[in-house]
Amino acid sequence: MQIIIYKFVDGTTNEIEVTDELYLIHLQLVQMEKRNHWRETRRHTSLNYLIENGIDFEDKSADTLAIIIRRESIDCVLKALLTLSDKRRELVHKFYYEEMTMRAIARERGVSHSSISQQMATVRKHLQKQLRDFV
Repeated sequence: MQIIIYKFVDGTTNEIEVTDELYLIHLQLVQMEKRNHWRETRRHTSLNYLIENGIDFEDKSADTLAIIIRRESIDCVLKALLTLSDKRRELVHKFYYEEMTMRAIARERGVSHSSISQQMATVRKHLQKQLRDFV
């Protein structure tokens, strides 16, 4: 004879004495329930839960220019920024330092969002080339 202990939600427990055969069936059911729970929840683990537990992910969408700016010495970045026109330098300042969105910059300048996106793409290419040349 074996004893199965049930724990209820309200904190109370109940012990039931069962035959060995019923106990083995109970163990199989408990294992099946655990497997089913795992199958259901394995895809639902939140990103915040993983990060809190030390699992970090590389942000593939991170702006490569922002990464380069963080890695490069300030002197190289300042030299590269000085090669830009005043208008482009102001664009970089608003986007990276004031952290304005491209839509907000476009609204402020009275141009389309795609125009600002194209300008930023040109600026990124130019600065990346300049930073490679300085290094």
